[in-house]
Order: sequence, then C-alpha cells, then structure tokens
Amino acid sequence: MGNAFAAGIDYLRKEGFGKFIARSVRWPLEYLKWKSIWLRSWLCCHSSIFQKYYTLYNLKKRSKVDSLTKFKRVEGGLEFCRKTGQPYEILNDAEKIEVVQAAWFEKCKTKKIFFDSPPIYLTTFKEADIYGATNLITVGSTALSDMAYINRTKNRYQIEAGCIIGAHKEGKWLQAAYKATNTVIDKAISCMGWACTNYYHFTFEILSRLMYVDGRSEYRDFPILVDAGVLAIPQMEDMLDRVNVYHHPIIPVGEYERVRVRNLVYVSRNLWIAPGMRKGIEEDAQDYLMSRSIADHIRNRILEESLQGKRASTGRKIFLSRRNCKVQRLVNTDEIEQIFSDSGYQMVFTEKLTFDEEAALFNNADVIVGVTGAAFTNIVFCHEGAQIGMILADSHPPYDFCNIANMVRAEFTALGAELVHSGEQISLDTFRLDPAKCRRFIRMIEENDK
Repeated sequence: MGNAFAAGIDYLRKEGFGKFIARSVRWPLEYLKWKSIWLRSWLCCHSSIFQKYYTLYNLKKRSKVDSLTKFKRVEGGLEFCRKTGQPYEILNDAEKIEVVQAAWFEKCKTKKIFFDSPPIYLTTFKEADIYGATNLITVGSTALSDMAYINRTKNRYQIEAGCIIGAHKEGKWLQAAYKATNTVIDKAISCMGWACTNYYHFTFEILSRLMYVDGRSEYRDFPILVDAGVLAIPQMEDMLDRVNVYHHPIIPVGEYERVRVRNLVYVSRNLWIAPGMRKGIEEDAQDYLMSRSIADHIRNRILEESLQGKRASTGRKIFLSRRNCKVQRLVNTDEIEQIFSDSGYQMVFTEKLTFDEEAALFNNADVIVGVTGAAFTNIVFCHEGAQIGMILADSHPPYDFCNIANMVRAEFTALGAELVHSGEQISLDTFRLDPAKCRRFIRMIEENDK
C-alpha cells in the first residue's frame, strides 16, 4: 500500500498536480459532449419534430432568421401557371435523359438508362417572394416547389433544405424560416438556389439556366438575383462574370432573406436532384436526371469551339489533391498521392487557382484522377476522350459526375475504395483505397495511352 501511495505521489510530481486535475475534469466533460452529440444525432434521425426545431434553433442563432411561416398550399410552378392562366413556355420538347451507371474499375462496365425528361419551363411570376440560399418561391399563400410536387408521387425525397425546415412527405405543406425584409425589386431573373456556395450546384443546378433566358432579347436589361454567398467565392464570381455575357446587373440576396419581386423571370430546374433522400430509401438512376443543357450551356459560354472536341494528346496527367480541405475523405491520402506522384501525375490544388486557370487546366489534361468532390465539376471543360478516375466509397454510385463526363464524351472510371466510416451525410464518409488497385489502374491508363 505504501509503495502504491508513494508511486502515486511521484506520478503527481512528475505530471503536475494542476494538469492532473485539469485532465480529471476534462475527461467527463468531453464524454458528456460526445453523448450529447450522439443523442442529438439519434433524435434527428428518429424524430422529424426534433429535427425541425433543432434546425430552426440553428438558423436563429447563425443566420438571425426572425420569421416562420407554414404554407398549406404547395404547387409545382408549372401547375400553378396552368391553374392561374399565367403564360409560360416549355423549353425542352420531348428530350430524352441519359443516366449513366459508371464503370467500376475491375468490376463492371458503363451502363446507360434512358428516361423521359421532366418539363423545363420559363415564366414570369408576379408579386413573388424569393428566399436567399434556397429554391423556394412563394406567391401569396402558395409555396412553389417543383421537387415537392414531384415527390407527391415518388415519396422518395427529403425536401427540407435551405430555409425549408419542415415539409409533408407527400408535398401537402411546407414550413419556411427566413429573415423578413421590406426590399421590393421591380424586375429580375432568378439565379438562386439551395447549396448555392457549392461549386457543383451553382454551376449546373443554378447558373446553367441563365442561358435559356439570354436567348430572349426582352430580358437583356433585367438584373440577376444571386445569392450573396456566391460573390464571396472568387472562382464562382469569376465564372458568373464569364457567363454573364450580356452584363446583367447583379443584385445580391443575403442568406435566408425574403425579398419581394414584382416581375420574377424564372426558369425551372434542368437538373432534378433532390437535397436528400428519405430515410431508408436508396439512391438509384431515377434520382439523377440531368438535361444536357447543364453541360452544354456552361461549356459553350466558357470554351471556344476549337477547344471542345477530340484533340491530340498533351500527355498531361493531374491528381486533384484534397490535402488542404477540412474533410479528408481518403484516410490513406499520403500513400495514394505518393503513388500517383511517382507515376508522373501533377498534384493540383484547385482552391489555389483562378476560375480561368481551372478551366484551362482541365481542358488541357488527358488524365484526371482524384478523390470525389466538387472540384470534379470542372470535368465539364475536359476535351473529348479525356480519362477521368474518381476515388470514392464503393457503396455510392457516382451518377452525377459520370453523367457530366458522358455529356462531354470523356471516359469515366470509378475507383472503388473500402468504406471506413459512414458519416451522417455521404460527403462525410471516409474510405481507404487499396494501393495495389491504384497501381493497376495507373497501368491501365498507360496501356490505353499506347
């Protein structure tokens, strides 16, 4: 007993009594914090009511929202036009949608599935309210949401996103939290949407629709409504400037701000991906419908015609590094990057490039490899025949990027990695790539070049 007591005293002397007390207090506090995170996650997964009020609490704290409205009438924009007699124009007559199941390295080949396209329409809503950082539009007491309307028959999607904090699973009502403003704009074109600060969503889901409006001279002097968060990201602001060839004035709208527009020019979705899936529903091809316009419009505005087709090999191979990103999805990043670097691949950090540099880099590269992420949006600028290799967990088919590669006639291969941890969202998954598989993939690319 005496020896143990003496050893304890000796330990405290070496460790420092203050450090010992601090550690003794910190451990239970960290445990309680972990348990609170676990409890919150469990409640969010199993209680829609708790999820709604927790989201509202966060919005009030982070974004200073001050209003909450439940809209008991929810319509699709096109159905609203038909019911009210409002003029509209259908922009995609009888378009067929190709959804591509990616070729998984050493497992399966590319497969294409065809769907009839939902309608893409253009209209001008009168006395409409728009909400920053979301797709929601309201006219009077009616909420207009095409995804909520589509979900009435599918019952697959989670509509809650942006300022929409609650929604009936069959689209009968939705609830929105926002910052009410007295701002009134006479006329404007909507270039706003959910996940607006995500490079992929802004490029394809939001900005690609502007070109439908630009085809009509009567709207050339209309300003564009853009989420303020977009203008805070240099690459996205530069892309907006490049695409805005008619120099529409830009009106920024703050996050979750409600703004009244007397004449709102609106082009509906040309990419029909929901914010999320309902619990227990697995994604499949029907959840990734994309019009070819999402690639063609952006590509034609940015690239000269001579840069869009098949060209002679440049021999340039790049690896898109996520080393500087907050979320490290690939747990053996160092090992995999070293393998590609030793094989002549240039390590690229897209966050350090200007928009023009990104577009030129992807257009000149013959081979592009990297861990799944928004940087792959730039494959829309690839030349025909470029080879794309995406590293991701083999539990999640990459329909979105594979579809884009198909539109620009690039070769897409998914490098399946072993899932290490499944996050609350797919973007938070972590995985490990087998180095041997990595080397076999590099050899396949070299053989294709021959």
